[in-house]
Amino acid sequence: MKQPLEEEELAELASRGGTSIKGLLNPGSKGFRDLKLDLDIITDSEAAELIKKNPKIMRRPLLTDHKSLVAGFNPEEYTAMIGSG
Repeated sequence: MKQPLEEEELAELASRGGTSIKGLLNPGSKGFRDLKLDLDIITDSEAAELIKKNPKIMRRPLLTDHKSLVAGFNPEEYTAMIGSG
């Protein structure tokens, strides 16, 4: 939160999670809803800029093993990642 991620860093995280930068957005978050954005028309570059300005609109927590990524609260995927490491 204190040090916003750059678009390249977000792209790397997203690729680890098998998604796009836009896929890292949390449309259910209060911050995202307050922005009144249409997720369907947001590009990855726009998503990166939005996350940089409003990091609380990104899915959290993020867990990575430098190969894959789990975005959001998902205990089963955490266990699978930790168990496979």
